[in-house]
Amino acid sequence: MVAIMTAFSGVFALGVIFSILGSIKLKLAEELKIDDAQVGKLISALMFSSLIFVLLIGPLTDLLGFKLIAVVGFAAGGICVWLLASAISYKAAFVACLLLGFAAMCVNTVGNTLGPNILFDGENPAAASNLLNVFFGVGAFITPLIVAALLTKLGYKMTVGIIGAILFLPIVYTIFGTFPPPPEGFRVTQAIGLLGRGGVWAGGLALFCYMSLEVTLAGFVTTYLKSHEMTDEKAGTALSGFWIALMLARLIAAFTIPAGAFVFVVPVLALVAAISLGAMVSAKSVGIGVGATLVTGFVLGPIFPTLVGVTFSKTEASGSVFSLIFAIGLLGAILMPSLIGKYAAEMNIRQSLRILVGVAAALILVSAVLGFGVPDAPPAPVETVPPAPPLADEDLEASAIETIEPVLSGAWTEATVRTDYAAIR
Repeated sequence: MVAIMTAFSGVFALGVIFSILGSIKLKLAEELKIDDAQVGKLISALMFSSLIFVLLIGPLTDLLGFKLIAVVGFAAGGICVWLLASAISYKAAFVACLLLGFAAMCVNTVGNTLGPNILFDGENPAAASNLLNVFFGVGAFITPLIVAALLTKLGYKMTVGIIGAILFLPIVYTIFGTFPPPPEGFRVTQAIGLLGRGGVWAGGLALFCYMSLEVTLAGFVTTYLKSHEMTDEKAGTALSGFWIALMLARLIAAFTIPAGAFVFVVPVLALVAAISLGAMVSAKSVGIGVGATLVTGFVLGPIFPTLVGVTFSKTEASGSVFSLIFAIGLLGAILMPSLIGKYAAEMNIRQSLRILVGVAAALILVSAVLGFGVPDAPPAPVETVPPAPPLADEDLEASAIETIEPVLSGAWTEATVRTDYAAIR
């Protein structure tokens, strides 16, 4: 039970960490007297350090086990958020964001690797990942709500400090938990060998496409809706609807899609996403624009966790596999928003979203290759204990004498008779 709570807490903490900068950016800029460009560099620092650290944390999780990495991740997350709250200069905030990437990848790797190993008896990693990542959405959703509710009452430092304290809480039960042991004889260098497996590359490229879509839309949905002359408040409400639709879709997918059907899920949802993104581009009214945005959020919801689960079924559910595919995916999260922003400045936001239609089309192809072109991983070998060899006649005679002697001397018990009788047979 504790292991399950730790897995859910890991992805929840990731949602908190990835949303904290967006939630406090206006007040942070005011506190440090920095502009939007410098705030953007802080977000880039978090993403870039995440890309570097995930390549390290995955193999370390396979080497050291889930508990240590989880405890370190939760503690580092709380400390780094406190550093961000107390930063008095841009450089101090920049360092805090770099270190926050380390914490994010600890909790991310533990949550997304531990969960598929223990939920649904480890037999349906795609469903497990969908259920887990509902809690990522919860963390990302409630963080700005907490900030909005407390910022004016408690001030910047106290509010951000409370967010940091929340990240410490899972340590209380994680240190008492029992977790699946790390693979026996694992060496960090084994992770390099995974680069020769087609499932890792197909899963990584599919995540590159998906994270390009999700992260870009998360940053530009409000800009898109304002192009339909919506107010900031209404655009923000629609963005909340986008995230709610995404979380709801993951919850539904976790309990309704059969294990054998998950290979079909991503190609189908990517096709629908391409259509809904096209509708966002061509929408002539605010109603169609908002509706297409919500549909896009709903169909994107199950894609990330399903891709992780399907990749595990094609390779193995290990920290090393997850670190490689997530690192490739993060490249999309780093590169695509800047590309969309560039074209939005040159043309307009609606026209720049045409690029995302092409990305969704690419996701259809790559996910189909992953699901149908890469064979499933062979089942883990079952260890069998060889039967004991039969006793030779002289051994049988010696065993009988050893059994009779305690009886003759009176030093026997019912347990002795039962044990030695079994040995004679």
